[in-house]
This record gives sequence, C-alpha cells and structure tokens, in this order.
Amino acid sequence: MRLTTALASLVAFGIAGCSDAGLRSATSGPADRFEGKLEACAWPGVEGGAWCGTLDVPEDRAVEGGRAIGLRVAVLPATGDSGPAADAVAFLAGGGVVPATRYLPFFAHAVPRLRDSRDIVLVDQRGTGASNALECDLPQLHEIEDGGVSGSAYEDAYLGALRACRDTIEARADPRLYNTWNAADDLDAVREWLGYERLSLWGASYGTKVARVYMRRHPDRVRAAVLHGVVPIERSMWPDLFLAADSALTELMSLCAADAECAAAYPDLEARFLDLVERLESSPVPLHVSLADSPADTVTVPFDRRSLAGLVVGMLRSSRAARTLPALVYEASDGDFGRIASMQGPGAPSPIPRGVYLSIACTEEVPRLTAADLDRAHRPTRLGGGEWLDEELRDCEIWGSESVPDGFWSPVEADTPVFLVTGSEDYITPPAYAEWVAGHLPNGSVRVVPQRGHDDLDPCVAGLIENFLIQGRDTEPDLGCPEDREPLPFELPG
Repeated sequence: MRLTTALASLVAFGIAGCSDAGLRSATSGPADRFEGKLEACAWPGVEGGAWCGTLDVPEDRAVEGGRAIGLRVAVLPATGDSGPAADAVAFLAGGGVVPATRYLPFFAHAVPRLRDSRDIVLVDQRGTGASNALECDLPQLHEIEDGGVSGSAYEDAYLGALRACRDTIEARADPRLYNTWNAADDLDAVREWLGYERLSLWGASYGTKVARVYMRRHPDRVRAAVLHGVVPIERSMWPDLFLAADSALTELMSLCAADAECAAAYPDLEARFLDLVERLESSPVPLHVSLADSPADTVTVPFDRRSLAGLVVGMLRSSRAARTLPALVYEASDGDFGRIASMQGPGAPSPIPRGVYLSIACTEEVPRLTAADLDRAHRPTRLGGGEWLDEELRDCEIWGSESVPDGFWSPVEADTPVFLVTGSEDYITPPAYAEWVAGHLPNGSVRVVPQRGHDDLDPCVAGLIENFLIQGRDTEPDLGCPEDREPLPFELPG
C-alpha cells in the first residue's frame, strides 16, 4: 500500500519596529481599491468581506505571447477604521502545495488583530485550486481488485493512470514550469496588480520555501516575513523523514513512561507496538469503512504495516493528536480496530494536486539526492524503510523534471526582519532547520514553542505570528498559554 504524499504529503526593512509601513487612505474602501480587478464574493465559512478575482500571467515568462494561465486571488480587506497598511499579508500555503484560498475561513476568524490593519491576500499557487490545477485522477486502493493482497494490480493501475495524466495535462500546461520560482514571480505580479508597495509574508511548511525564494527574487518588496515550520532549501529533508518520525515515536513513548497515569495505563507500550507491526506485516486486518465521498457506502480495505506507519507519522504531526497514539496502539493490539477504521477516509480527494506536487518535487528535491542521502533514507525503522522514496523516484521517472536556476539551492540571505517559529516536537521541520536558515538572516529571530508539532497552529502560535507581523519585529508578549507550563495529557482508557 502506498503512503500518501502528506509526508513529502514560508529590501531591507526601512525602520526597524515600524508598525504599519504607511497607511492607505481610510476613505478608500475595497470597492474603490479593487475596482475592475476583484469583486465581492461569497465563500463557505466566511460571512461577507471576501473579494475574489483572477489575474492572467504568462505560463512561461521567457516566451513572448505564449500561453497565459489564470491565478485565483482572494483578499480579506483590513477591518479597521484607519484604512489598511501599505503592505498586505500574503499567506503561502504548505503541502507542496495546498491551494491557499482553502485557508480563507481560518484567516477570516483566527487573526482579528492582524486583520484590523492589513489586507490578507491568498493566491492559489499555479497548478493548484482554481489556478490551472494539475490534477490527476489516480485510483485508490479500494477501487482495484486484489490491490490490497499483492499490491501489483494497484501499482500497475496507479502508474498507468499517472502516465495518462501526464499526457493529458500537456495539452493545457507545461508541467516543467509549475515550480517554486515561477510561483514567487506570480506572487509579485499579484502584488503589483493589486497596488501594494510591499508584502509581509506568512509561509507555512513548503510555503516557507516560497517565501524565501520571493525574498531573493524580489528583496525590495518584502517588509517582513514569518516562516512557520521551516523547510530548508540548502539541503533535502527527505532522507531524514522516517528516521525523524521514528525518533519522535521514541520520544513520545518516553514521555508516556515518564507520566504516571500513562505509564500505568500502557506499561508495555513499545513491546505492544512492535508486536502489532509484526502481526500486520504477516496478516493485514481487513477494515470495513465508509467512503468519504459517500458515507452510506462501505468498502473493505486492508490495514497493514504500512497503513500503521502512515497513521503514526500522520498523528505525530500534531502534539495533541500524538497523545492519543498509546491508546490506539493498545486498542489495536487487543484486536479492536474500530476507532482506526473510523479514521480511514477512502474516496477523499487530496487537497494537493498530484501533478503540481510532482512538478515541484521531481525538479527541486529528487535531482540533488546523493547516494548517501538514499542510503540514509533506506535505513530500517519501526515505521519502515525507504519504500516511500522508491515510489516517489519511480513517479518522477514518469513525470520528468526541469533544471533549477543557478544558485537555487543556496541559502537565502536577506536583511529583512524574519520570524522563524517551530514546535519543539516538530519532527518534519525540526528546530535545527530554523537555526540553519536563521544563520543567513541577520534580522532573523527563532522561536521554539513547547509541545507543538508540525501542524499545530493554536491561538498562542497564531498570536506570536500576529504580533510579529503587526510590529515588524519579534517581541515577547504574555499570551497566556497554560499548555506551555503543564505537560499535555495523554488519552487514558475510558
């Protein structure tokens, strides 16, 4: 069974500390500012206030008069009475890459202080969402007869569908051009189109990479930047993913052993987990689950060792979700897979178009992997070895790649104020990555937030980010986060 790609599935600042870099006219409302470009739009989960439009940009800026692609743009205008600051906040999504407009409801409700003074701009990166998405209709395991037994039927169907997708996409897009540097130039085209002098950037995970590429290509257009979950450019994180996940699992077991209640409830957690791995390796458990897109319909899917690995590495992305893992391991060890079955979601489409993911990964990650990288990625762990990477390499043989610009993999150096925030339990982009990146940013500030994983964005973390983007510098507000002072509780039986 394949693992999802959630594994693999952001000018110098003139006056330090300036809070708004100038204000636009308070009398100019969104209708005036966006006339002929954006229109008020209804959006699920957003009660009024969203403005949407499409900007056509060249697919290949080196070809005059070539094909144009439309970029979906959505803006949440500043809500304060003083008018918006001259710099808007542009959010750069992670995942490599999720459509940014997917987060419109979050920004509409979760960052009121930031919204008071700044427009929030979200652009579906080329190849995602409504920006000429490079979608592929790829089969899922439950759709292929015998796919869960030998796997060969499923692999044959998957690879055939991927080849067909590549051929179909070429009729409307050149997949080689859907990459990070072109996305950065697209963002600057949006900035200019909407009339912002500069942008403040908020990048998450893969978006931290886009943010730094934008800073390098358009340095005088960045007021400040937040990098949340810092993905390195100068080295690949791929070889360490499963090794780091296995270490995170060890740390979680140690935290459980050090917690009196958890240790009493799950005294032999590691032994139970290893036994479960062995049993699922030899005898996958058939799970009867509802289809995500048709809950009334059920299918049977095999839950094997790789399914368990996918569940574990996914739950370890969040510190709070990870605290439920001991209970799940004990339930499965005792033969109760009911809750695990309820967590399966066959039929649910990925928010990340496989085509654009491969266009980015096959060009920007795979070509720089060394023999030592591959050896490290294939070291055996309790969660498997390098099977997932072998599958990515095989997909890239079908998808193809492009050469990167000179210096693309070099560290980004900039005087821009940058706030690098990461969780102490983030195994995907650990604090060491933030420290490496900050070493080339003289105005960079690293904050490691306790008891947070890669996917944890709670009011405390959001408050830190808000404060930096408003002030244009790092401060130490007392945001009141009791979870920082007390250990997160583990789920206990009953």
